[in-house]
Amino acid sequence: MDQAEPADRATLIRLGVVAFVTGVTIMVLLHESSHAVAGALLGYHPTQLPFAVTYLPEPATADAAVTAITGPLFSLISGFALYGIDRAVRPFRQWSYWRLVWLWTVFASIEEGFGYFTIAGLAPAGDTAQAFALWGLPGWTYFAATAFGVGGLFLTARMFADPVVELSSSISDRRAISVWPWLYGTIAGVVLMGIYVLLSPGIGLGGIAAVMAGAIAVGVYAPMSMMFRKGQVLAGTSPRLPRHPVAGYVLLAGLIGLNLILTRGWIWP
Repeated sequence: MDQAEPADRATLIRLGVVAFVTGVTIMVLLHESSHAVAGALLGYHPTQLPFAVTYLPEPATADAAVTAITGPLFSLISGFALYGIDRAVRPFRQWSYWRLVWLWTVFASIEEGFGYFTIAGLAPAGDTAQAFALWGLPGWTYFAATAFGVGGLFLTARMFADPVVELSSSISDRRAISVWPWLYGTIAGVVLMGIYVLLSPGIGLGGIAAVMAGAIAVGVYAPMSMMFRKGQVLAGTSPRLPRHPVAGYVLLAGLIGLNLILTRGWIWP
């Protein structure tokens, strides 16, 4: 591995994209695993795909609602817990690449939780809307969930601005850490998710649309973060990054390989 040194803009963007895709992939894996664990604890046999979980036998209504809402709540609660840790101890501050992976994982988790609430009042899709329907909640709760999710999006963007400002020595650094990795990373994430969907059996058009919409939306807080703490930078130099973080590449390749295996359906005991 090359010795870490202050990164030029191209390197910062390139490794930011790798870190973004890695962090989002970790988040989705944990999110779907939380669904599977909830189903297993309720006595069902989950089959986990890269983007969904099914159960045998078919869960009863109350259990189906619990397994559906578990994912958004897990992502939201775990994301805020990790954010609290981040503000307290600044993990990986001596290893800037891994700090980027950490930050994308943390904030993708928070936005994943808020995102499912956002879409509840916009379309009959997603974990939160499914749970609300199974519980028979009135229509206004869906729109309240959307308002909660939209507010959470702006909150996530504001929170994300703080660690990015701490890593940046210039406004160009801020863009290279948050805006460009989001743009190129989202494109890469959509391509990967499209591959997973095509390789997975029995996915309807509605499910495909929901999965792809989620892949597009999961990092949208990142460019929005530029609205907050305008013009502020705190670092003396650009983040110190190796030109090629071999361990980072290996981790991402392993995660992609795991998801390719999951397209066949991982059956939990």
